Amino acid sequence: MSADLYRDAYVGIRARLVDLDARIRERETLLTEAFWTSLEPYLRERLAELRSALELIGAESLDKLSRAEVLLSAYADELDAWIARAPALEEEWLEVPAEVDDPPRIAKSGPLLSTADGDAFVRSFNEIVREATRNIAVEVETEGWWSCVARFRHREAPFVLRASALPTESGKLAEVSMQLVTSVARATPRLVVKHEALFAAVAKAMGWRHEVEVGDASFDGLFVIQGARIDAEHFLVPKVRGFLLALARFDVPTLEIDPAKRTASLSWCFEPVGSAIDAAVRALTMIREIPSSIAFRR
Repeated sequence: MSADLYRDAYVGIRARLVDLDARIRERETLLTEAFWTSLEPYLRERLAELRSALELIGAESLDKLSRAEVLLSAYADELDAWIARAPALEEEWLEVPAEVDDPPRIAKSGPLLSTADGDAFVRSFNEIVREATRNIAVEVETEGWWSCVARFRHREAPFVLRASALPTESGKLAEVSMQLVTSVARATPRLVVKHEALFAAVAKAMGWRHEVEVGDASFDGLFVIQGARIDAEHFLVPKVRGFLLALARFDVPTLEIDPAKRTASLSWCFEPVGSAIDAAVRALTMIREIPSSIAFRR
C-alpha cells in the first residue's frame, strides 16, 4: 500500500469517527438518567463496552481506528433504537398490573399450633376477613394450621392478604404475622416506611433529624422513611398517613413499595382485626391510585 493510500484511509476513518462522536453525544443527550438506571445490568455493561471505543478515536493504529468505527457505529445504532422505543417503554413502566402474586409463605420450623388453636385461628381469619371485605367477593385458602390467604379486589385493585400464625413453644397462638400486598406500576419509586427504632429515637432526642420527614409530628415520630423526600411527599399524603396511623394502633406496620416486583405491601403483627385490615387496604389503594411519572427521553 502506498503512503498516499494509507493517508487517505487514515483521514477518511478519522473523519467518520468525528461524525460518529458527534452523533453519539447528541443521541445521549436525548436519553434521561432514568433510562440508564432502568436498564438491566447486562445491557448497561454491553452499551458501556461499545461506548468505551470513544477512547480509541485518537489512536495511531489504523486497526484500532477501524475497531473503534465498528464499535461506535453499533453503539450509535443501539442509541437510535432505544430512543425510538422510549415512548413504548414509558407506557410499559406506567402500566399497573391487574393481578398480584401471593406474598411468600413464612418458613415454618419449630412448634406447631395445637389443633384447637389452629382451628380457632383459621375460623377467626375467615370471619374477620369477610367482615373487613363485606360486599366484596373474597377467596380464602387455608394452608395448614399456620397460614391462610385471602384474595379479593377493592376499587379494581388486586389484593392478597396472608396471615401466618406464630405459636409459642407449647403450641399456643402467640401472635399473627399479617402481610397485605397489591400491585403498582414499575415506575413507582422505591419507598420503605417502618417503625422508629430505639437507636433512631435516641438520635432524635439528641437533636439529630431524619433525612426524610413529611412535616407531620405524629407520623415522623413513629416512622422512619427510607427513600427520596420528593417521593415521600408524593405518596405519603395526609389520608395515607392517617390510615397508617390507624393501623399503628394495633401494631406499627412496615410499608414497602418495591418497583422491581411491582408491588406495594404492608406488614404487621397482630391477631386479625377487621378495622386494621380495612385501614391497610385503604392505605395501599390510595398509594396504588397516586399516579407515577417516568421519562426516558428528553
